[in-house]
Amino acid sequence: MLPKKPKTRYTQAMGLIAFAVGLYALINHLSVIGSVFHFLTNLLEPLIVGAILAFFLNVPMRGLEKLFFRLQTRRRWKVRERANEVVSLILTYVGGFLLIFLVMYIVIPQLVETIPGIVSSAESAWPKLMAFLQSHNINTQQLEQLFSNFDLGPLLTKVWENYAQIIQTSLTAVSTVTSVLTVAITGFVISIYILSNKKKLLSQVRRLLYAYVGKKYADKVSEVASLTNQTFSSFISGQCVEAVILGVMFFLVMSILRLPYSLVISVFIAFMALIPYVGAFLGCVVGMLLIVIVSPMQALVFLITFLVLQQLEGQLIYPKVVGSSVGLPAIWILVSVFVGGKLFGIVGMLFFIPLTSVVYSLLRLNVNHRLEKRGISITTDGVQDSPSQEDPA
Repeated sequence: MLPKKPKTRYTQAMGLIAFAVGLYALINHLSVIGSVFHFLTNLLEPLIVGAILAFFLNVPMRGLEKLFFRLQTRRRWKVRERANEVVSLILTYVGGFLLIFLVMYIVIPQLVETIPGIVSSAESAWPKLMAFLQSHNINTQQLEQLFSNFDLGPLLTKVWENYAQIIQTSLTAVSTVTSVLTVAITGFVISIYILSNKKKLLSQVRRLLYAYVGKKYADKVSEVASLTNQTFSSFISGQCVEAVILGVMFFLVMSILRLPYSLVISVFIAFMALIPYVGAFLGCVVGMLLIVIVSPMQALVFLITFLVLQQLEGQLIYPKVVGSSVGLPAIWILVSVFVGGKLFGIVGMLFFIPLTSVVYSLLRLNVNHRLEKRGISITTDGVQDSPSQEDPA
């Protein structure tokens, strides 16, 4: 008696037809789907913000929970698990507020002091820049002609004539800021609720999943969710540590070399370094623009310093700190950064890397399973048939 191959082929054919029809309907109704997605995003914006904030803060909170658990085990403390979670939650939020306060206390005053210096330096920067370029036999005639025709008077007149529109724009900006603050505060409260009840919420999600989906598919979904959570958490923690190390390195070296705006530029580079490969170079461009106003020669020194530290960070620090947490080859990281940035801006640059890592890991596991099932081994030397169990050892 023949096996159920015809039925299997029929099922596969019907599945392909259903997939093609669904894909065709999806392509023809992209605008409707986009509108619905935009409506739901605006409606659930506080919940989404709270969930994202809770996910980020869960990384240090989970580290504190593990630390307290080790201390309890080592010193044989009898502390309830709920008390451990509450203390970890409080310390996480207090630490976050302290970090924000320290950054504002150190960086903001420095930035306020820096702005007048930039303005005063900009007035004398143009002759210095022209002299520097001419000393290196660079033609500056076109630049001088371009800026000699620049007149600020008509611009100020146009601003004065459109003062009503400017006021309206200012009121719109105030309304936008109020809306953003409302969403941020609501999201903050939601994040506290999620983190304080994360085990209960996770249990409820699992109950729903296993109640309405078959166990086989529920296990698969749980496996993918666990891999996604692990990949994103490792990426966030590793990237934050790497950014802090890079920022401290730049501050120390720039201070030793007596380069201007060392604190502001170092903090900016540290924040931009959260975006792998691309972010630090954007920070370098901003740093160059700030320093070249003071001294073109110091800007050149900063560029050389940046290239040296970037090589040191890329070859030694990044592999050690971030390491295999992402699990992607460098070429796929670059593709993820550019595709994510093209689709969703800076947020896409950040989230597309671990997302691509998850897809890459799942695809690798599936490919390895299929090749192992077919008895095929592929190496750099070529394709080899794996020995079957009947072959002699």
